[in-house]
Amino acid sequence: MPEKEEKERELKAAFVQHLPERIASIKGDWSRLNSSEWDHSRLKSLYQKVQGLTGASGQYGLISLSESSFSLEVYLNTLIGIDNPLSTDQEETGSTLINAMKHEVDLIRSKSGIDQPEERLIYLLHSNREIAPGLTDVLEEHDCTVLSFNHPDDVEGEVQRRLPNVLILDAEFLPHIGLLNRELAIQQERHKTQVDIVCLSQSRDLEQRLLALRSGVDAYYLTPINTQELVDNIIELASPKHESYRILVVEDDQSQADFAASILKKSGMKTLAITDPMKVIDALDKFRPDLILMDLYMPNASGTELTTIIREHPDFIMTPIVFLSGEQDTDKQLQALSVGGDDFLSKPIRPRHLISTISNRVERARILEKKRHYPSARDPVTGLYNRRHFYEKLDALTTDTEQRNTLGGVLYITLHEGSEGNKPVEFDRFMATLGNHIMEVLEEQDIASRIDETSIAIVVLRPHQKNIIALGEKISARIQELKNGNKHTPHIGIAFIHKEGINASELMANASAACAEIQHSTQMMKIYETGDGLTAPSKQATLPTLLKQALQENGFQLLFRALGHPHKAEPEVYELKLRLRLPDGKQLGNAEIISLANEEGLATQVSQWLVERALITLEEKRVEGKQISLLVELASSTIFQNTITEWLKKQLRARQMVGFGLIFEYRIADLSANLKVSKQHFSELRDMGIKIALSRYGASNAAIKVLQYLHADYVHIAGPVLEAADKEVSEIIEQIHQSNAKIILPARSEPASITPLWRDSADLVPIISGTTRH
Repeated sequence: MPEKEEKERELKAAFVQHLPERIASIKGDWSRLNSSEWDHSRLKSLYQKVQGLTGASGQYGLISLSESSFSLEVYLNTLIGIDNPLSTDQEETGSTLINAMKHEVDLIRSKSGIDQPEERLIYLLHSNREIAPGLTDVLEEHDCTVLSFNHPDDVEGEVQRRLPNVLILDAEFLPHIGLLNRELAIQQERHKTQVDIVCLSQSRDLEQRLLALRSGVDAYYLTPINTQELVDNIIELASPKHESYRILVVEDDQSQADFAASILKKSGMKTLAITDPMKVIDALDKFRPDLILMDLYMPNASGTELTTIIREHPDFIMTPIVFLSGEQDTDKQLQALSVGGDDFLSKPIRPRHLISTISNRVERARILEKKRHYPSARDPVTGLYNRRHFYEKLDALTTDTEQRNTLGGVLYITLHEGSEGNKPVEFDRFMATLGNHIMEVLEEQDIASRIDETSIAIVVLRPHQKNIIALGEKISARIQELKNGNKHTPHIGIAFIHKEGINASELMANASAACAEIQHSTQMMKIYETGDGLTAPSKQATLPTLLKQALQENGFQLLFRALGHPHKAEPEVYELKLRLRLPDGKQLGNAEIISLANEEGLATQVSQWLVERALITLEEKRVEGKQISLLVELASSTIFQNTITEWLKKQLRARQMVGFGLIFEYRIADLSANLKVSKQHFSELRDMGIKIALSRYGASNAAIKVLQYLHADYVHIAGPVLEAADKEVSEIIEQIHQSNAKIILPARSEPASITPLWRDSADLVPIISGTTRH
């Protein structure tokens, strides 16, 4: 897979990982909006957050979520400008749309293999300060029941009634939980269960950490806390251990075998005891144990011989083997361990010691097995984190900027001059040195990663913007030291999380653009500003600048608008629309972007960008076994410049696809400039399996002739034509159907205003998720 697509895949995985937190943030904002005095600025902030989710979902090809999010976006837009608090019906409508988004997120995460959390009871003992922003909301999104308390005595009383799965407490309560701990111990013994304790702290004081350890704390978190990471750990602690440990006991003495098996059974483990060592391999295949408890000296085959044979079996290389024997000779014990044993226990052994040793060994083996199935989180050359781990942390950071009391940002470091011609060994040595220098100046919460061969990125949290700049200056000074005597010239670009709705992809693109801006200068570091990464003339006009920047940095948002019909079983069709967010929070729509692209000579680049996204989406849906069609409006100028056809053929060959599922839409008025060339172009597209639609169809005599000449598959009716009288509408519909074309109706602010004649004759009409479904 090309590195560009691999990066996008990793960014998408990180985005999907943190979707529950994004929905929780939106749900929390909606609740706060309704529970307090009407706040226009809060509504605007929520609207921008939803806009960002809509666009990012579309960009990653999450069609249903983009559609649901867009429905909420449209609804919120209708509320902007009102001065009165919402009615009950309005509140319920917003909540219903948010729940629809949550449902789509659950489906997405289920398909991606991310386990859905089970309902769990969490007690939260906290002060007025918020150490982990949005913690309660995110836990509730994971189907946890969260009860909040402000005093240890209140928790103690509740513990007497029922035990939680996890107790989360603010570190300031540590000196005052003696009685609570005693009550927890009593209830845990009574109910034969365990309550895990998680402590959240703002202090790095060692005495406090020791106090937490002595108070039975299982997990200790320091600020700034990554809420999603904390929630993931809490969910893991709260999850029940459904499967009992499976222990295979191999002992030639029947009484000894039964004794060991009975002890383990009483502790909840499943056991299989065999006294014939020659039957071990059959038992392994049938029982599939988590651990083998084996005697050292047995007839026919010793424990060391069996261990050697077991380790040759690929399925049991990682299965722990514990020897239980009366052998007291240390050398012989070590010899037994050297052939693949994991531990040696001497007879006689206390039951508690046996249970503890086996439990620890099985748990450790399970942890190692998990790690074995995931790539290392570290880059082997630099020692920094790998790209996927970095993207997950960055996406978590960008999920909810509103409730965090620290500023986030990205430092992007790239080697430019002279780096390509260096020998790989020499270059790797330099990158390793650079990685070491970077790690020396980072704080505990910072995440640094090697993004590609020549680039390193760092995600940071600091109290103020000046602290992030100071870190950049410190790294720049270290780089200056490294430059002495070698030809590598790194540059640093910095981008801050300064607005709602910005995602990890946009933030990385901004930092990279700032870095690119200074690659041919003596300047070592630059803070991102609009226009970075473009040539000087491009910076003079704001909209052209933003358009070029969006092309360079994948800065467009994508919308998926569903098309269907309540009474016709058409396959799933979606309009794929571009949107570009402006610095003032406003948006450029699809039609405006195409017009601007034509003016700036960028129609080919914009059209190719959009088609490439459509192909990626169709490819993903094909893997899922789904068949959809995408209606994509392209600039007609690409026909006359002949810049799409050959490029598209190469794209389809590279992806081993045909164009089935693509519907290219062109403005009918633009095609009249050269109908002959247009017809030839459409013929080439049809050969690739692509269908044709004519947009802004005015239904004039000239339009009918163009339709009949070009043999388009669809016509997208122009808005004013919907207002025609029924007699004229009947004639238009008949002419279109006689040309073997299907009818697509445009979106209307009031769908009910569309006459029944149009509605019944249309093949595809816009559908708003959550209100009308086909």
